[in-house]
Order: sequence, then structure tokens, then C-alpha cells
Amino acid sequence: MNREPGERGHSAETVKTVDSLAESRVRVARSSKRLMTSGVVLMAGAALLSKLIGVFQKIPLQNLAGDRVFGIYNAVYPFYQLAAVLATAGLPTAVSLLIAERLRKGDDPEGVRRTLYAALLLLGITGIAAFGFMWSGADRAAGWIGDSETAGAIRSVSFALLLAPFVAALRGYTQGLGRMGLSAASQVAEQMIRVAVMLLVLALGWSAGWGESTVAAGVMSGSAFGACASLAVLAFYLWRGRRRGRLSSKAGMLREEMKKLAAIALPVALGAVVVPVLGVVDAFMVPRLLQDGGASEDGSLALFGIYSRAQPLVQLVVMVAGAAAAALVPGLALARMRGAYGQLRMQLAFVERAAWAIGAAAAIGLAMLAGPLNIMLYEDSTGTYAFALVGCTALAGCVNAITAPVLQGLGAVRIPALLLLAAALLKGVLNAVLVPLYGIEGAAIAGIAALTAAALLGTVAVRYKAAEAGASLAGSWKERRSAGVKRRRPLLGNAAAGTGLALAVMAAALAVAERALGAALGGLPPRAAAAALALTCVAVGACAFGAAALRGGALSARELRALPGGGMLAARLQRWRIMPRARDEG
Repeated sequence: MNREPGERGHSAETVKTVDSLAESRVRVARSSKRLMTSGVVLMAGAALLSKLIGVFQKIPLQNLAGDRVFGIYNAVYPFYQLAAVLATAGLPTAVSLLIAERLRKGDDPEGVRRTLYAALLLLGITGIAAFGFMWSGADRAAGWIGDSETAGAIRSVSFALLLAPFVAALRGYTQGLGRMGLSAASQVAEQMIRVAVMLLVLALGWSAGWGESTVAAGVMSGSAFGACASLAVLAFYLWRGRRRGRLSSKAGMLREEMKKLAAIALPVALGAVVVPVLGVVDAFMVPRLLQDGGASEDGSLALFGIYSRAQPLVQLVVMVAGAAAAALVPGLALARMRGAYGQLRMQLAFVERAAWAIGAAAAIGLAMLAGPLNIMLYEDSTGTYAFALVGCTALAGCVNAITAPVLQGLGAVRIPALLLLAAALLKGVLNAVLVPLYGIEGAAIAGIAALTAAALLGTVAVRYKAAEAGASLAGSWKERRSAGVKRRRPLLGNAAAGTGLALAVMAAALAVAERALGAALGGLPPRAAAAALALTCVAVGACAFGAAALRGGALSARELRALPGGGMLAARLQRWRIMPRARDEG
């Protein structure tokens, strides 16, 4: 049927209009995706920066205040962490999820305000309860630690629990609104103020001649000041952009909202409570067991501070491993939901192997460089053997940090928490046996054994859940034989051999570099020489491990391409002849 010219023109204009609308929707979708990606990257960067500040603030604390104040800090802070996790863990995520869900369904300002008010009420109750628990139980907790002078530090840090819950609620609110930058700024502000207060207290205590327990209490007050700064940042910007309106007073609506928040937050809290539990086990057992072995109260906490020297470095390694694993979880969950079992199997095999390889490399490096690292960070070589043993926990720590999010990606949310709680129980039993015999070295050995047991059980759980999801890591040969594929040397065997070769090459490179540089740097002051030796050896060991792992087949090009952005990296490494080409690639 022929159309008139006017009709054809009108039709063409309609098509153009539809095309322009489609293009605008695509642009909006792309910009939203970029905004979401940048927000996630911003939050991850802020979390990493705040954790780095929190980890490395311990080093100047020991340098300026000594091992006893350092020991008090490391004994008290896990207790605060445990109370804070019980009071706040999971609520920011729950609040952000509920608010984002309401905004997706449409503009619902009353529902958003109800979620915020429910979170503030719920967290206010838990915060006040946690504060009362810590304040009233300070003397008893100090008795459990084995030093009555730690009670002041416990009471000092307890004030943070009055503010931290409200900070958690407002962070969840800002994240639900998509204002990631504000949440990130509050995290960084909290850590910066906390460190500034610590340095100010140390300077005042040094000039005024404060006692060690007073200095420790002042340092612990930095947590309250940091929470206050974070709350001020969040409250100021939210007050400027506030919406006025009344909340509906229907009976039970606020209570139902609180139940929803608690149901979402509880599994997260169950997983988050594990790490401080391990710290609390050591804080409540090691100083008292050292006193039973003949150490004084002051001496036991000084020894506990020496025992804690390697913890910042181990925490840094584990933190990086956990962040890398968390980035892979969405891909694992998506492959499981889509039924892409081949991709899921490959990713799981790679993640499992990478966990053990990276953890082993970190443990070997920390153990071999324990002497120069100890002197570089803490000015003397006291407790170098314990430093090396605690450094060995990086292996199991990395495996646990990676297997926990992988299990969550496979749908097993509670298994990681149960495994690490069992590890805490085993740690307590082994502490009771080994600390009286070997002191802080016995506590370090107990940590290696308990965390390794959790890591092995976690690896078994990953394999079981993978098989349950249809991506068994053990049954791939039967599938290849049924498909008529000729039997070849297993890929896992090649990768394991390549990983072992890379670890051996790294250890040899570290030994040679340490021996050569040790003689060349003999004329420098001890701390400068130790810093130059440690940093150079870390760079040499990392390069040797990476090059040997790629050339030896610990990581194949096919596995690398399965990772986000890995295709371009694999092509570049093959072009530079760092990664060999597979036989089927020509």
C-alpha cells in the first residue's frame, strides 16, 4: 500500500524520535552503570584506605609508646571490636538494601524515612546496651586480661559505642541513596581523626610524663573522637539536603521495619564476629598464661605487645587477599545461577590455588625477612622468632579470607563463620597447652595450627559445595573420558608443580638477595640498613615469584582470560613472552 509524501515524512520523523529515545535510554543506562561502578570503586578504595590507616597506626604507637602500651592496645581493641560488631555489623548493608529497594519501586520518602528511623532506633538500643556492657564490665574484663590497669582503656574506648551505631545507620542511608562519596569520606575522616588523636595523646603524654595505662586510655579514646567526626560529616551533609515531612504513626510499622533490618543484618553479623573473637581469645588468655609462667603484669602485656608485632603485616596481606576474592564473588554467583559449570569449575580451581599460592608466598616472605622487618618497623630485633611464626599465619589467613566469600558466592553463608568459630575454640585449647611451655612462640604456633585447620576444612567445604552446584573439582577426568578426550596430564597437577616451582624460586631469590645486600649495607645505621634490605628483598621476591609462576604454568592464559579484564592482560603477557602460549593456541 502506497503512502502519501506527508505520511512518509511523518513516519520517518516517528522512527527518528523512537531511535533518539532508544539512544538516550542507552546513554542513561551506560551512565548509571558507570556511576554504580565508580561508586563501588570509590567505596572499595575508601575501605582499603581506612583499613590501611588503621593497620599502620599501630607501628608509630609501638615506636613512641613502647611494647607495654602496644600490648594494652592489642589486648583491649579486640574486645571493643567484638562489642561494636555485635552492635552494628550488617546494619549499614541492610539499611542501604531496603532504601535502594524502596527507591527502585518509586519515590517513597515516607518509607525511606521509616527505614532510617527504624535503624537509628534499633542501633541506638544496641549501642547503649554495648556501652553499658563494656563500661560496667571493664574491671572484670581487665581481670580476665590479667592487668587491672587496662580497665581505664576499656572504659575509654566504650564511649565510641554510643556514636558508632548512629554512624553505621547514616552510612547505610547514604549508600542506599547512592551517595557513595559521602559514606567514603566519613570512613576516611574517622580514621584520620583517630590517628590524629593518638598522636596528640602520645605527644601530651610524653611531655607531661603520663603513666603507660593513662597513655593507653588516651589512645583508645581516639575511636570515640573518630566516630564523632564521622557522625558530624554525615549529619551535616544530610541536614543540608534534608526533606521535611511527617512519619506515619501507624501502629507496628516501625517495629516491622526493625524486624526486616535485623533479619538481613544477622547473617552478616555472624560472619563479622569471628575475627574479633580470635583476638579476644588471645587477649583473655595469653597475658594470664604468661603470668602463670612467671611474668609480671607489666611484663606480660609487654610480651603480648611483642607477640603482636607481625599482626599489622599479616592483616595487610589478608586484607588484600580478601578484597581480591570479594571482587570474584559476583562472577561465581552469576556462573552458578546461569548453570555455566565449566566456567564455574575453572574459576573455583583458580581461586582455590591462588589462595594457597599467595598465602604461601606471603608466609615465606614474612618468615625469611622477619629480622629486618622487625628492626625496620619496631627499631629492635626483640621477638624475631615469634614475628616469623606469626608471619606464617598469613598462609591460612589468606585461604580463610578467600574461601569465606567464595562459600558465600556458592550459597553457603554460615559455613565460614562456623569454621572460624571452631578455630577460635581450638586456638584457646592450644593456647592453654603451648603458652605455658613456649611463651609467645607457643601462642603463635597455636594460631598457625588453629587457622590452618579452618583453612583445610574451608577448602573441603568449597569442593563439597562446588560438587553440589554441579561444578565438581574432582570429577573432571570422567567427564573428559566420556567425551572421548585423550588422557593428558591433569591441568591441576601442572599448576601445582608451577606453583611449587615459583615458591622455590622466590625463596632462593630472597636468600641470595638477603645475603648479598646484608654485606653491602653494613655501613648504614641498623634501622636504615634493615629498611633497605627488607624493601629490596620484598621487591625481588615478588618479581621472582610472579615471573616463575607465569612461566611455570601456575596460571594459564585460559584461566586469566576467565577473570574480569584478564583477556587483554593475558595477550600482553604472551606478547612480552612472560606467559607461554598453550599448545592449542598455535
